[in-house]
Amino acid sequence: MEISVFSIQKTKADNFEKEIKEYIKMSAKFANIKDKILFNDKIAKAQSIGVNDALKAYDEVYEPNLKGYCIMLDERGSSLNSKDFAKIFENNNQINFFIGGAYGLSENLKNKADKIISLSPMTLAHKIAKLMLFEQIFRGLCINANHPYHK
Repeated sequence: MEISVFSIQKTKADNFEKEIKEYIKMSAKFANIKDKILFNDKIAKAQSIGVNDALKAYDEVYEPNLKGYCIMLDERGSSLNSKDFAKIFENNNQINFFIGGAYGLSENLKNKADKIISLSPMTLAHKIAKLMLFEQIFRGLCINANHPYHK
């Protein structure tokens, strides 16, 4: 199974990146997981101009990666408990998660998703949402493998 987490992130958040790498390492026995950070000068410039330009720039870097089962993270998405989240991994061999940039994700991109989920109804800092997602991916893989981590 291939799982990729795509994010628009200017800089790496030291401690969070260390923790994310640890979850990727622990998950390796269940799946090949990749942390794909996409950021470029066009995104940086667009974010300083405004919402519409930023969303268009996010779409440009994300759309070529819309392969397999695509899940967008959005605070208005479906709320799942950990067992329901684990079901995502049961029938999909290639799963891509997309975390929005400073302005979230465009309606255009969300309309192309197979699923839209929420980690919380609250707006979360990018680095916290990303760490939560990697932990839940590991937890979901453990649930499916009957590994004791979830208990």
